[in-house]
Amino acid sequence: MSAISGVNSGYSSPLAATGANDVSMGKEDFLQLLVAQLENQDPMNPSDPTEFTAQLAQFSQLEQMTNMNKSLESMNAMSSEMERMSALGLIGQNVVAQSEQFHYSGEPMELGYRLEGPADNVKLYVLNQSGSTLATISAPETGMGDHFLTWDGLSDMDLPLDEGDYSLVVRALDEDDAVVSSASLLKGQVQGVDMSNGSQLETTVGTFAMSKVERAGALL
Repeated sequence: MSAISGVNSGYSSPLAATGANDVSMGKEDFLQLLVAQLENQDPMNPSDPTEFTAQLAQFSQLEQMTNMNKSLESMNAMSSEMERMSALGLIGQNVVAQSEQFHYSGEPMELGYRLEGPADNVKLYVLNQSGSTLATISAPETGMGDHFLTWDGLSDMDLPLDEGDYSLVVRALDEDDAVVSSASLLKGQVQGVDMSNGSQLETTVGTFAMSKVERAGALL
């Protein structure tokens, strides 16, 4: 409840010591105190109602912030649970993830790319962890949209790459050699879900957060 304590620290009212867990009881106590002060004030020297109004407004603001914080926590918990259920439901399904990082398991795999506009020349580059290009692939499809091709895992030297982690970089140019906006796509099958840090999908081509997954389906 750190957000509540931050609001609370600026108050000069006696209610500043009231914890977030005491809001419902503190409200009744405050109203009783306010009524008692009004009933027992000196008729010849009445209290300034402005001060009471300010205190009541401060308390109302604190209560609203507390209720809002509780509602957000409840929504976040519900959203996280729904995400976990969705992730578990994807086990065995094929997914398309937008990511440059992927894991090569030694078998042919589908690499993809998205073009935001028509291109004239598109190339895919497979890089190692040091950023060196190991494989250059000329993409046959140059129209706007999503495209996939099968990569056999061979380097530019026609040698099979070792199993491990690599990067996929897309470079697309139009007929005037201007850069066309593009993105790397990866297609793989979900084998498991890692819930130790959110919902991470463990697939045949790497581990991806749910937010990276764009499409899913057995027949992708």
